[in-house]
Amino acid sequence: MARDRHPSRILAMQALCQWEVQTDESSEALRQFLSADDDSVQAAGYAFDLVKSLWGQRAQIDPMIESALTKWTLKRLSPVERNVMRVAVVEMLDGKVPAKVALTEAIDIGREFGGEATPGFINGVLDAVLTSLPTIKEE
Repeated sequence: MARDRHPSRILAMQALCQWEVQTDESSEALRQFLSADDDSVQAAGYAFDLVKSLWGQRAQIDPMIESALTKWTLKRLSPVERNVMRVAVVEMLDGKVPAKVALTEAIDIGREFGGEATPGFINGVLDAVLTSLPTIKEE
């Protein structure tokens, strides 16, 4: 199932990157972005849920990521790194997929869209976030 949601996670990351540029947090803008993609309706649906969940929990999620950063701030990260990690933390908190799956997917997407050091960086930060959340489903 994790690979089935891979396109959704990518779409969610891309939608969040677009949101940072356009700052339009409306559901309509998000739907327009997701409908412009050729991926399935199912992928767009899960991506929509991830983004809306992040928007609702951003005040909780961003500080979690920020506290796991060493000598960095969230604003200094690339949009890809920042938003891949946001999507992963949303999934970790949601508990519908095992936290390790969310972590592995984030690393894979970072490898696909980031720089050479991105996968290791994402792994280190999200592992610290995961460690700080002992109630998260780890299966």
